[in-house]
Amino acid sequence: MVEELKNATQIIAKVVEGENITAEESEKAFTDIFIHDQEGYHYLAFCTALHTKGETPDELLGLCRTGKLGVRIEPKVKADKITDLSGTGGGKIKTINVSTLASFIVAAAGFTVAKQAMFGITSPTGSADVFKEFGINIFSLTKEKVEEALEKTGICPIFFSALSPNLSNRSKLVRLVYGEKGLSIKSPLHIAAFAYSPTNLKRRIYGCYSEKYLNVLGELFQKLGNERTLVIYGEGGLPEVSNFGKTLIMEQTQKELRRYELNPKDFGIKKSKIEEILTGGREQNFIDFLRIIYGKENGPKKDLVLVNASVAFYTLGKVRTFKEGTTLAKQILDEGRASHVLESLLKLVGNGEAHSDWKNKAKVNK
Repeated sequence: MVEELKNATQIIAKVVEGENITAEESEKAFTDIFIHDQEGYHYLAFCTALHTKGETPDELLGLCRTGKLGVRIEPKVKADKITDLSGTGGGKIKTINVSTLASFIVAAAGFTVAKQAMFGITSPTGSADVFKEFGINIFSLTKEKVEEALEKTGICPIFFSALSPNLSNRSKLVRLVYGEKGLSIKSPLHIAAFAYSPTNLKRRIYGCYSEKYLNVLGELFQKLGNERTLVIYGEGGLPEVSNFGKTLIMEQTQKELRRYELNPKDFGIKKSKIEEILTGGREQNFIDFLRIIYGKENGPKKDLVLVNASVAFYTLGKVRTFKEGTTLAKQILDEGRASHVLESLLKLVGNGEAHSDWKNKAKVNK
């Protein structure tokens, strides 16, 4: 085993000394580690060294290229209709599962959301926690079932490592380091694990917990061949569009990177207070999720979801302005179209009893 990791060790040593490495070196090291590292020492050393030095676009590209170890998800959907609303996680400001809620709105508009999902590490609930509580076991979903759900309902959670036997050790390493050892520290995987999609999507939004990665991620998405990506950083450490302060956007196309600033008025919404959008904890997140998607809740948390759906619509070319996107998102939510998508997904791959129990807790049955 030491022999298989000898090359990775040499690359790690370069990074420890503060050297940048090439995309090819990064890919080689991550590949060897994901396949051969059984105890997590190489994984932890490499990730910590890269993150301490500061990841370059090429180093993150190498990480993304290890995605070819996994399966491809190939629904019978046009590429310009496929998207994802995800990001780094790890924000200082903890909220409801904004991107997951916004994903159902986008799916209800006729797009296909290949929603990469992970359990919460630095937040009370990740996307995978939401799907699990509502009765969807992401570990039991096969490539074929994911593709069917994407085609029939317009959305499905994707836990890439669980779908890909060749990446099973990557999941083990994450559980070992972040779960069993409790090392809830950020790493290159936080920044770019969801940057790679196993689908052929070309347009998406991507939330980021730190302003310093806007350029890095913009360049990464260029190297990945995306047509258009909006990398998003909300004031104060929010990896979403903010409805209480400014939002910095890095808009990526193949020709350029364009940075600009947005404010709540650009979306046509009232500016909220930060305390009005903070999470109420794990159980309250599930309740808030259902009350918003079933149209039982208005106010800042709903507005936060609307503005994030808006930027997705803009990125996909559905609307020309962010105000138009907010109006469309509100219309879809108020008409019950997003909740209909949720019901359809749960009927196809979920557990109706689990969902019903949470609907009772959220008081959305009436």
